[in-house]
Amino acid sequence: MLEGSFFMQFFQPMHIYRALPEDLPQLRQIAEETFRVAWQADNHPIEFERYCEQAFTLEKLANEMAQPNVAFYLVYWENTLAAYLKLNFNKPVETLETERCTQIERVYVLSDYQSKGLGAAMLLFAEKEARNADSEWIWLSVWQKSPRSVDFYKRNGYDIFGVEIFWVGEDPQPDWLMKKALP
Repeated sequence: MLEGSFFMQFFQPMHIYRALPEDLPQLRQIAEETFRVAWQADNHPIEFERYCEQAFTLEKLANEMAQPNVAFYLVYWENTLAAYLKLNFNKPVETLETERCTQIERVYVLSDYQSKGLGAAMLLFAEKEARNADSEWIWLSVWQKSPRSVDFYKRNGYDIFGVEIFWVGEDPQPDWLMKKALP
């Protein structure tokens, strides 16, 4: 399964590798499952289902994976898929005034694997990959109604610098834009 994949070990039980097209079924499953667990209870059911039906198809994920500046990573904890990460390289955001930016579009950890340090390790990994892509900044957006997530990013050195709207179906939801300079 890991043969031919980008593979990195942070510490003994955790491994991160770049997802390949043959990983799409697993990627689709963990992407939808983690999104549902994180946000379903806080959203309008019809709008939430509309979003999930569009965002988590194999075709959509394959199209995203095929983009040259997009990378998905699967995170294993003791040989079990526990989390995933999506990075968009050279993805500028207007207010940073540079094109040398990497966006963390998704960072999700299955409930059973939270509080094991995976999220922080995934951020470190994302920052390393962004530096390798010659980015000056790494940035992300996070729902304003999720103070736990906002606090997590702040603890890891990210600062709020703006707002954008994330659409869940027809429901506009304000997200904080958060950034971190890459030395």
